[in-house]
Amino acid sequence: MASSVVPFLEFDIQLHQGEFTLDVAAQFEGGITAVFGPSGAGKSTLLGCLAGMITPDSGHIRLDGETIFCSADRVRQPLQSLGIAMVFQDGMLFPHKTVGENIDYGYNLTHPDSRRIDPQELCEFLQIGNLVDRYPVSLSGGERQRVALARSVATSPRLLLLDEPVASLDIRLRNQVVSYLKQIHDRYGIPMIYVSHSISDVMALAPNALVLERGSVKSFCPVIDLVADIASSTRVGRDDIDNLYVGTVTPTGAIRIGDVEVVAQPDGYGPGQQVTVSISASDIMLALEQPRSISARNVLAGVIQRVEVGDYAAFAFVDTGTEFVVELTSEAVESLDLRPGKDVFVLFKTSSITITAG
Repeated sequence: MASSVVPFLEFDIQLHQGEFTLDVAAQFEGGITAVFGPSGAGKSTLLGCLAGMITPDSGHIRLDGETIFCSADRVRQPLQSLGIAMVFQDGMLFPHKTVGENIDYGYNLTHPDSRRIDPQELCEFLQIGNLVDRYPVSLSGGERQRVALARSVATSPRLLLLDEPVASLDIRLRNQVVSYLKQIHDRYGIPMIYVSHSISDVMALAPNALVLERGSVKSFCPVIDLVADIASSTRVGRDDIDNLYVGTVTPTGAIRIGDVEVVAQPDGYGPGQQVTVSISASDIMLALEQPRSISARNVLAGVIQRVEVGDYAAFAFVDTGTEFVVELTSEAVESLDLRPGKDVFVLFKTSSITITAG
């Protein structure tokens, strides 16, 4: 029997722009869904169509059961009535308005009956309360993106679209903003579509990904399956596969991530403070026996859940109470007979851990 559940977002659209053609169809549930693919795949164009900023040549878009675009029935809801907010790569803040005025602009766009997020609470949550009287020109890249997030979230959107919002940031600021995105979803329950060509960001945020290639859908799959594709057939996202977590500093100076504690160097962060932790998959090693007399401070017992071997790399997914993605060589997989269900030890140095305020 066919399911009667109405998808949160459903679209089937076609658009021709010069020599480029976008022809995509998908159904998304609520939550966070990634749109993944190389530059020129049509990711940003798709978001522009969903946001109402670009009108497709044909097709339809339905949001939470409501038709917001249908070429056959000549339906095109006004942009301001859609309840969709978008965050761009460069933030696109109003330069002549202060941070507080930028955020209030978003809040004031929303009908009073639909407002459910308090701007002051949002500023405190995103740790930008001290910036409200400053102008965008005086902000760092990470600060600008947090303000842009606040301006969009303050509209209490039905859907938040994110067009590579961390692409121009360094790894510390990128990890911080990705962490805030995850917490915003958890705190406010706002459905999100996150566009990126970085597998690390996608893995940190979304369970499923729509993969685009040359304007068409290549696949719609669990994000974990993208690692197999990267290992086997492409270098897109290959160089920045990081394990990204939100953790809490313990009284002993370790960081608790899920069910494990990681020995780190959380200088400047006090007990109980929430932080973002990033560990590159290439900085983690596996051992079949618990090593002794080694310099690595972190040795965690785990069980291999999945192994992917390809032409470019090999990856193991290891459950230690928290899942780690480990980059290996195909020779190591073969010589150590690494396979699902095998007991291993995960090893990494404290210097391999990047910590930012979370």
